Amino acid sequence: MPFPAAMIRRILRFAALVASGCPLAPAAEFHTPNDVDSATLHLWHLDEETIPFSDAGPSPTPLRGLLNGALAGQPSLPGLGTAVSFRSNAGGVPGESNLVGAILAEAPHLVSGNQDNVRADFRYFGKDGAFTYELLIKPEILPGEAGVIASGLLSMDGDGDDRIFNFRIEKQGFLTFMALPHCGATGGGLATIPTTGPHAIATGQWYHVAVTYDGNAGITNNLKLYWTRIDTHPAEANLIGRGTLSNDLNGKTGDLAIGNEARGFNGNAEGEPFPGLIDEVRISGVARHPTDFFFVAPGKRIAPGAKDATAAKPAIPERLDLKLASVLVDASSANLSGKPGEVLRLGSGLHRLDFDFGFSPEPLDADVKLRCQLEGIDERWQETERGMSLTCQALDAGNQVISQAVFSAVGRSDGWETTFDDSKMTRRVEPIYLPAEAVALRLSVSSGSPDTTGLLMVDNIAVSVPGEEEASLWQNGNLTIDGLTPSPGDAPPGWRRDGSDPAIAYLSIRSDGPALALVDGDQMKHGEWTSVQKLNGPPAASRTLVLSWDEAFNVIGGRLNRATYINVPPGAYTFRAIGLAGANQRTGEMIALPIHIDPPFWQRVWFGPAVAAGSVALVAAAAFRHLRRRSKQRLERLRFQNALEQDRSRIARDMHDDLGTRVTVLNLTAALARRDWEKDPAKAQRHLDKMTGAARELVSAMDDLVWAVDPAHDTLDQLGSHLTRLADEMFRDSPVRCRLDIPAELPARPLSAEYRHHIALAVKESLHNVLQHAGPCEVFLSLGLEDETLALMIRDTGRGFDPRSHPDGHGLGNTAGRIREIGGSYALDSSPGHGTSIVLICRLPELPK
Repeated sequence: MPFPAAMIRRILRFAALVASGCPLAPAAEFHTPNDVDSATLHLWHLDEETIPFSDAGPSPTPLRGLLNGALAGQPSLPGLGTAVSFRSNAGGVPGESNLVGAILAEAPHLVSGNQDNVRADFRYFGKDGAFTYELLIKPEILPGEAGVIASGLLSMDGDGDDRIFNFRIEKQGFLTFMALPHCGATGGGLATIPTTGPHAIATGQWYHVAVTYDGNAGITNNLKLYWTRIDTHPAEANLIGRGTLSNDLNGKTGDLAIGNEARGFNGNAEGEPFPGLIDEVRISGVARHPTDFFFVAPGKRIAPGAKDATAAKPAIPERLDLKLASVLVDASSANLSGKPGEVLRLGSGLHRLDFDFGFSPEPLDADVKLRCQLEGIDERWQETERGMSLTCQALDAGNQVISQAVFSAVGRSDGWETTFDDSKMTRRVEPIYLPAEAVALRLSVSSGSPDTTGLLMVDNIAVSVPGEEEASLWQNGNLTIDGLTPSPGDAPPGWRRDGSDPAIAYLSIRSDGPALALVDGDQMKHGEWTSVQKLNGPPAASRTLVLSWDEAFNVIGGRLNRATYINVPPGAYTFRAIGLAGANQRTGEMIALPIHIDPPFWQRVWFGPAVAAGSVALVAAAAFRHLRRRSKQRLERLRFQNALEQDRSRIARDMHDDLGTRVTVLNLTAALARRDWEKDPAKAQRHLDKMTGAARELVSAMDDLVWAVDPAHDTLDQLGSHLTRLADEMFRDSPVRCRLDIPAELPARPLSAEYRHHIALAVKESLHNVLQHAGPCEVFLSLGLEDETLALMIRDTGRGFDPRSHPDGHGLGNTAGRIREIGGSYALDSSPGHGTSIVLICRLPELPK
């Protein structure tokens, strides 16, 4: 039994590796190349050292043009033989259309015209229109560093009316399949190449890239894009995005090329070389399952035969349901449970609301119509479309939307070629309505619902009065940029980026000036450009103006339609949507989502009663405060009168007890001196001496009394000075030596007259006891202040006594009573022959509030 051709090819490759002396990699690292199966149309292993490169498919089309520096025989993955390098060129400027880059073409030479087209019977899709295009690639530099317009992978892109498709890597980091003008279809797919995770793009690594189309024309997401890193040992291809073809490809042929585009007319060369290696290129007539590729073990693949059984057109469902896919509030997803009767409740303020909705399952009939209304904002139902859009809104003085017009962009614009650089802009003119209250316009260029992908470019915006198109009311409509070297990250004056991914909005730098661009390859995000401009002059009567702009686009509409409302004020609304999915298709109930936006607190129902209740409460509080203040004032007056009465009573008591006694003694002594003046002059002299001492003590007592009632002395520092002076005077001519430990600087802490009077008398009585009873000795007087507590200690080294035998002697009871009267404590310690210590501790009185 002869060996199969594929087995012979593997044996020869293995033998070549051994003969070349290359080290053999472990078995797990070897890969088995693609085999021809029932779905294979063309298969190029690219193992030849030079042209032609054989086609292992059932209708072979060898590749005969290895041109412009393309180099064969480069090492591929172990087990896959060799690959072709496209890193060279034969002249021109990288990034310009005159670059003559490396290319592998079906024709031996490229010419301007259809002479280099692949033959007319070349098959590149299956019987039902389905196809899979796949390659193995190894990028040597990242897309943004390539320095070329784009990096071509597989294309059939001619020089005239033979432009069919282009499968390539965009400089912005997208993998894209584009249906070109003469293929009979519109749309395509655009997906962001991973930059993180196991399949992140990196230089020097091998990736499997593929695009599949299932043949279900017009159905959203009928096209899929895959990007898979090989060394991760994947179990299936890594899906990175979806797209839509409006129709099957029509079978026309153009210039078939690998690793570049094969366009060669005047002014355009092969300007899209792939900066790396390409191997194992296959075209299949089915949309292969994600497991049906060479890097998946054969036993784990879903073969094309099994797939063919389910590849027929899907059955028409009996009923389609119109569903609300998502709601965005201020560009963030609203938290909705989807339960019937649910109400979307939002806080007060102006809100932007985006509603994404569509049919489920996807209808087969292309004649799908959807209409929506935000009841309370829209006066009539609005018809919606898929795709990207330019929205014009009229704003009043309160910045609220009072009219809106939406202009969609879906499919491919007239003059679209392959990208912004080679496409022609077309002029679009639309009427817009401005109510009399309009004072400003807002323009938004949006990438639409998140599952919409594609490219849109806008420039030369103008708003004018009909018949006066030369004078535009919109400033900077041709989008000039301040500075000499604009970059894609710049923003024209007055414009800003917005959306869940503002990077989708970038500045397209063209030879004739910059333009607003949207490049959306992410089916989970959206971006937009927004600008607001005031209208010159005062508000006029309602009028119709002309909005015009240049545009170029290739937009793949997603499954969902989007309705956007900006600056929705507080109130109660209901979003409604209805749809028709074909003349004979039943559809379910309409969408109805109640929305409640809270009014400002001053407009709420409870605010009036709350204000009234608050006013009453404030009046009552003010009256209560007034009465309380009057009561407090009366209480203070009573306290003052009471304190005054207490001071008067204390002064009267002191004058009676002390001064009165001294005056009585003085009078009695004077009488005795007068009696004895003639009888006993010596005795009379003693009486006079006693009168002198009594008079002196009376003056001292008067000084103490005056000091106690003088408000100028109502401070702690004055008390310290008084005690110092008192001790100095008392022991001046005595055998007792007095030592003071009183701080030189005490705080000017206010003290009541009663407080310092009691303190002063208690100290004076204690010092007097020392003078009278201690004998010749030393006495120590110390004063300290800590945490609002005053501590005084009087200690002598005199005779001492036994307090138990004299419980009330030496005036000790009076001293203790005075200290306790002001809330303090009194402690005495004495013993015969060891002196006496007295400690007075008093809390300073509270300051008046």
